Amino acid sequence: MADRPLFSLVDYAVRRTAALLPERAGYAMTRRATERLGGSARRWIGAEVERQVMQYLGDAEAARTGGQRFVAELACDDLDAITAVQWTRQARLAATRVQGAERLPEKGPAILVSFHFSGGFRVFDVLCSRGLQPTFLHAPPRDPQGYENRIERLRRDFLTKTLKPGWIVPGPGARDALANHLEEGGVVVALLDVAPGALTLRDRAKGTLLGRPVDLPVGILRLALEKGAPVIPYDGWLDGNRRVLEFHEPARGSDPETLLQEILATCEGVIRKRPWTWQAWLEADRLWSAPQEK
Repeated sequence: MADRPLFSLVDYAVRRTAALLPERAGYAMTRRATERLGGSARRWIGAEVERQVMQYLGDAEAARTGGQRFVAELACDDLDAITAVQWTRQARLAATRVQGAERLPEKGPAILVSFHFSGGFRVFDVLCSRGLQPTFLHAPPRDPQGYENRIERLRRDFLTKTLKPGWIVPGPGARDALANHLEEGGVVVALLDVAPGALTLRDRAKGTLLGRPVDLPVGILRLALEKGAPVIPYDGWLDGNRRVLEFHEPARGSDPETLLQEILATCEGVIRKRPWTWQAWLEADRLWSAPQEK
């Protein structure tokens, strides 16, 4: 059941239609259609997310709400991928409420970090509108099929047309590319809730998330310290049917381990407040089962 596609090309057609509507109506349509189309795979996902939230947060109400809202939040995030190429930047910004914008620097270099929270794709619009030059530390999925392939193509089209470079893939050569971008006054956006083993990354550090030890990549944090770049956590969510993007207080620390733990604390607060927005629940066990040896 877990291997069955979550969304189909019918869902894609619904997203395309929703993208023709004003943002509030489009999100509302996407949520309703996601619930009505349903299916055994989505019911299984909802139940599994509910189980995971209960296991890691120990909160029955959060677990129930998380299980109910998780799949629809994913669908709305995919709607953002369509509007990213179908709407003008001005329209996308008008449909986004920004909190904590005063925490962004007037110019680079800077590092923007997050977990895989819903709604984070709009961060590029906000940064570009302020005259900053973002790129994305991003490992595209391998060989996506059907619905996933169409959504991923839209995201790549947006990144390619909007960012320079569109993205930097973790691995050989990535550090030099990131360093060059920062030295030129650029901004790097990175998502940290990835088990290092999934990307064979060796530069990692231990921290604590939801009361459990984790071992996460910190190469980008080490580079931020070397370049004197502020590290600013951010996340996104839907407030009713309106997209919100929040920039949190910059992480403070003189070493990657301290920076990582501050970021983990910020992201844990988001997970506890809005567990349905964390897209990694189905892979959460991998974060705690990553190899711990250096």
